[in-house]
Amino acid sequence: MLDAPVDDVAEVVAAARQVGDIDRAAPVHGEGHLAQEVHWGGRMQKAVVRQLRDEADATPLLRTEAYLGNDGLENGMQRQAKLLQALSRQLKGRVVGVRDVSAATERDAAWMNRVAIGAVEREDAIVTVVDGEGTRWVRTHGAARFDVPDLELYGLTRAQVPAAQAALAHVHDQLLRGGLTAALSLPDGTPVYLVPVLEAWRHVPLDWPGVGRAGQERGPGLDGPRASLSVRHKPRFGRFRTDLEGVLESLAAA
Repeated sequence: MLDAPVDDVAEVVAAARQVGDIDRAAPVHGEGHLAQEVHWGGRMQKAVVRQLRDEADATPLLRTEAYLGNDGLENGMQRQAKLLQALSRQLKGRVVGVRDVSAATERDAAWMNRVAIGAVEREDAIVTVVDGEGTRWVRTHGAARFDVPDLELYGLTRAQVPAAQAALAHVHDQLLRGGLTAALSLPDGTPVYLVPVLEAWRHVPLDWPGVGRAGQERGPGLDGPRASLSVRHKPRFGRFRTDLEGVLESLAAA
């Protein structure tokens, strides 16, 4: 996030190349001075550096767009932070913070510098949000960029929120290690499996926070791959019974 728009992305990228922070660069076809395709860190994998304003609040951004799935959470976040850091060195005094579009959160420049040296934690990449009064909705943002879904739980009491946050973190650790085929469980060992959110909504009250009808506009950051959790029982006639309530019961016991 910048104090004013960048006049020419190519100039910033060229300055970063001159000091060795970026390896190669080329303009993005049709976008003139607004975007550059770059390689950095001695790798063939590339990113796009783009100048734009945030649609929600018009904040000037110099955005880095890169695929992180092949690198994993720690290496992927470090790699992108290094690119951000390389650009920020050429924008002295103009960087006001970092907006993580995938995780729907904002960080300060110190966060960028810490992640760039490899001091990365899960919470630097996957952020947990709690909404609702009385009945709570707990969800994550930021996981989908690592080729696993973000997770949501519905119908929680306030007392269940800490256990829900721990459960989502536990399941995400398993997904990040083993991918979508990993055997998943809650922290207490209860086996679970992923249920796409649109399917999960068929099994819970529609007036719970976070729940809607198929095709409903959910707002920014909620349109990617997202899933809830069901307890995994023995299959009957080759199918698993959806048991979202069993997850809540396990959280209540915890």
